Amino acid sequence: MTWKEILAELRNQPTVSVPIAGQALAGLSRNSAYEAAKTGKLGVPVLEIGGRKRVPSVAVLRQLGIEGISPAAD
Repeated sequence: MTWKEILAELRNQPTVSVPIAGQALAGLSRNSAYEAAKTGKLGVPVLEIGGRKRVPSVAVLRQLGIEGISPAAD
């Protein structure tokens, strides 16, 4: 996924997958993102919804320091 696609996903969905959060926060691979989530080192809350692990989009945007920045500014 490109950075632009990741930002669109973060801004348009209430939660994102662990791999998307990991890629956005640290450029992690899918497996590394799940490992970081499992060990509590992803840096954002990880929720289990319907048997799937999800990350609140606002938490990722806040961690990146771009929570209140409009999409046009990117």
